[in-house]
Amino acid sequence: MDVEKNFTSTVDREKNELSVLEEVKPKRSLEATIVRLKLRYFGHVMRAKGSLERDIMLGQVAGHRRRGKPRMRWLDGIKEATGLRLEALREMVQGRKKWRRLVEEKTRYRERTNVK
Repeated sequence: MDVEKNFTSTVDREKNELSVLEEVKPKRSLEATIVRLKLRYFGHVMRAKGSLERDIMLGQVAGHRRRGKPRMRWLDGIKEATGLRLEALREMVQGRKKWRRLVEEKTRYRERTNVK
């Protein structure tokens, strides 16, 4: 059996991945798409008044956390992606057009980080 015919080098695989990405030419990276969807969902939930999801997202649920290093909360990711504080986020979400513009602005220019 000829082993070399079945062997594909990593260089060949990388060239193949790049050629596929060049053909498809995605508008956004996977990371940017995920951030965009998270931000859109955040805006949707924050506009709902008296929602349990909203209370959970803002950390307004009774109880206490375990000892040790605090885990990164979902809201921390939203604040990091937008660069805004919670008060500014609450205000921005109420205007749908402003929120959509912010979401597009924050996700449009994210580059593909996993492609060489």
